[in-house]
Amino acid sequence: MLPSKPLSLAVIIAAAGSGKRLPGSVPKQWRLLGGIPLLAHSFRFFDAFPGVQQFAIALDAQTLAMSERTGFLVSAHGVNVRLVEGGGERQESVWKALETLDPAPDIVLIHDAARPFPPVDGVQLAIEMAVREGGAILARPVTETIKRVNGNGLIIETLDRSVLRAAQTPQVFQYGALMRAYEKFVGQLAQFTDDAVIFEAAGGKVLVVNGSENNFKVTHPEDFERAENLLK
Repeated sequence: MLPSKPLSLAVIIAAAGSGKRLPGSVPKQWRLLGGIPLLAHSFRFFDAFPGVQQFAIALDAQTLAMSERTGFLVSAHGVNVRLVEGGGERQESVWKALETLDPAPDIVLIHDAARPFPPVDGVQLAIEMAVREGGAILARPVTETIKRVNGNGLIIETLDRSVLRAAQTPQVFQYGALMRAYEKFVGQLAQFTDDAVIFEAAGGKVLVVNGSENNFKVTHPEDFERAENLLK
């Protein structure tokens, strides 16, 4: 458990992806939502969040060189913002961002650029749980019946959805513990789907905090319509 002092928080936003599931040539994090890039919503949320002292935002190399695109990534509260060239996979981008954080924060929050509506209460509770146990993520109960199938599409098992959760972000960790987990698997990051599974594989404990149905990931065209409706 961390000492009882004001926590220093750092936020990593993963924004180096290409958004291949959406049509068009512009990656989804740069498409406009409510007149500003999708990424701007997440950035502004955490820029206003108490205790955040630094950002590391992982971008692809081409975008990193486009100051006209990234010019809005300046804190309104004097928080240090680093723009980092991401890797070929999401977890490689997070690792590169983790290495740039200086000074080392107590807690690091890792968030998807494509989730524009994180819940304030849920994020705060995840921070508290990470302080206590090492790691915490936002997640939602699974409402659909989930089937496990073989390579031929034949159902081989129906899973108990009462014990299943759909992971969201931010995923929140004690910084030192997460760094040790990443260092352990640094050559194998492509096999992991999120930060929590890396932390778990290294022996860390990760608690689940109830997320919000509005904390969805903008992936398909209909998700943009839903997000626009929420803004209205």
